Amino acid sequence: MKRQHSVTTCFISLVILALSAWVQAEDLNIVVTRGYDTKTKIAIVPFYWGGSQSLPEEVSDIVQNNLSRTGRFDTLPPRDMLSQPTSDDAVFYRDWRLLDQEYLVIGNIEPAGDSQVSVRFALFDVVKGQRVVAGSQTVGVYQLRDLAHSISDVIYERITGVRGIFSTKIGFVTRRGTTGNEFEYRLQVADADGQRARTVYRSNEPIISPAWSHTGKRIAFANKVGDRWKVFVQELASGKSTNISSQVGYTSSPSFSPDGRYLAYVSSAEGNPELYLYDFSNGRSTRLTRNSYIDTEPSFSPDSKSLVYTSERGGSPQIYKMDLASKRIERLTFEGSQNLKAQYSSDGQYLVFIHQYQGRFHVAAMDLATRNIRVLTETNLDESPSIAPNGTMLVYATQKRGKGVLAWVSLDGQVTSEMPSIHGDVIEPAWSPYLN
Repeated sequence: MKRQHSVTTCFISLVILALSAWVQAEDLNIVVTRGYDTKTKIAIVPFYWGGSQSLPEEVSDIVQNNLSRTGRFDTLPPRDMLSQPTSDDAVFYRDWRLLDQEYLVIGNIEPAGDSQVSVRFALFDVVKGQRVVAGSQTVGVYQLRDLAHSISDVIYERITGVRGIFSTKIGFVTRRGTTGNEFEYRLQVADADGQRARTVYRSNEPIISPAWSHTGKRIAFANKVGDRWKVFVQELASGKSTNISSQVGYTSSPSFSPDGRYLAYVSSAEGNPELYLYDFSNGRSTRLTRNSYIDTEPSFSPDSKSLVYTSERGGSPQIYKMDLASKRIERLTFEGSQNLKAQYSSDGQYLVFIHQYQGRFHVAAMDLATRNIRVLTETNLDESPSIAPNGTMLVYATQKRGKGVLAWVSLDGQVTSEMPSIHGDVIEPAWSPYLN
């Protein structure tokens, strides 16, 4: 693990999505099922609270849960701590070395008036005996969870050298039976830890293929309306939805370009399912493919210059790449009877997708430099992989005990976790970009 030791002060900025128009839904809890054999040992001291009334969130608990969920950290229980310092001068490194800790986090929270609190935290390198980073921020008491995620991001990046993803969001669809054979579908958005789930769109017909815009302010998705599938783009702050579908055929599988200019999607407006490109500047669509085979599930490269997609032109569903300038097409997958639903990592070095082998559907990753494929999951009915913006983790849908659940796996396959739903099925996940 990369270690960083510069002493600096970091002021954390928060991005708070406008949630007032959203519908409250149940929280979903993520359970880590496997982690790394060797973990970084870190002690997170309960943050001191100087007020008289209890706070709505325990910041230190959220930070501890965030770091534990990565499978990279071994957090010390507070009951095993020899001391619980709340300021720099109360930190005695020998106490933490005796406990074999590598890092230490302390913090305190003080009332700041008008439902505001002032939060300070510091991260220490116990091995080197020095402070690594400190930060302070004044926020509303109901912004404490956002602040805890931001603190987690700072700690994670300082220790690993990789940007944290705790302040990102997860979009997904829930499906619940109502009466008879009918279902209710909800498109929901939750924190990356599954908490504060909100319903942003609901329907009595299926919702599939949610996709985030590059800013995280919009989500596109396909919804069955009558006997047709239509693609909608929804503004998360206002709840306004725009239908970009043509008057005939069906549309599905939307994907925003990282530069925000286009939306790729699939349409059967001219007969066969083909790829199209919607231009947000003029509201017009351009057809990209033209053949007798099914082309579907487009996804942009990080530079917005090419698409990967699923096509049956070779006899079975495989992953192809199209250069958008030249329209040159290249087949990328040859192993496995089917390869589906590909997505680039943010650095463009990997593709993640669904790989069918011996009748089972697994999440897999391809190193684009070597074209080697690694199967990441042991589950066998996997769907809809979506990679985190820092490229370390993937979320996907699978089946457990007859129900649809979301599951996580690290890009190296070493860490796994799952997020079951209390009611109904959880399907169609989509990881947001960075939101700040």
